[in-house]
Amino acid sequence: MSEQSVFTYENAKTVKGEDLGYITAIRYLAPANESGTNVCPNAGECAKVCLYTAGRGAFAQVKDARIRKTLWRLQDRAGHLAAAAGEIRAAVKRAAKAGKTLAVRVNGTSDLSADALTLAREFPQVQFYDYTKNVGVMRQYIDGALPTNYHLTLSYDPSTVPLATVQGLALHAALTGGRAFGVAVCFTTKRSADLPTVWEGMPVLDGDTHDLRFLDTSTAQVWIVGLRAKGAARKPELSTFTVRV
Repeated sequence: MSEQSVFTYENAKTVKGEDLGYITAIRYLAPANESGTNVCPNAGECAKVCLYTAGRGAFAQVKDARIRKTLWRLQDRAGHLAAAAGEIRAAVKRAAKAGKTLAVRVNGTSDLSADALTLAREFPQVQFYDYTKNVGVMRQYIDGALPTNYHLTLSYDPSTVPLATVQGLALHAALTGGRAFGVAVCFTTKRSADLPTVWEGMPVLDGDTHDLRFLDTSTAQVWIVGLRAKGAARKPELSTFTVRV
């Protein structure tokens, strides 16, 4: 058992959601193999330039805390998720007292869909959301087979979720009348510059205005959630994950 909190509630991006009436709880684990066990099983080029290298995540004490939290999750999943559930109950009340709504992102720097699904089913009145490279789970989302309070955004990666996979899922959604969805793409666009308006024929939304992906809307069946590169991702020579503009 750990005395650590499962979730954090403040970072530069999620704070923007407060202006939209939401408080966001995010679980940050040590991504990929940083803990010795891969919690991002579908990571590809992104592992070379992970957000782990940006903001507070670059500090040694933060990395150590996230490794401890990850080991807690790996060694005692039931206890870890029970603690997460307790925090969510408290956060729902705290958000309501502040006149806001709680949103929960279980995988801030991980891709463990089963954890998020367990909690989403336990709290059907709470909005959960994640980014994922798990194509199988994404297909279930498109097919409407996941809890309605769990919103997913596909995360593009030229290695594990290439453009052909994105297009295949888009075709599947169109042919079956499945759910529309967004695809997160990291661009070399600088912080003060505008993102491209279209990428590979799909309209681009600015994903940096807030992190509440379940609020995204588009007239298109599939759209791009454009993200400006941060941390090591600003150096496209390190990885093909970042799309050059």
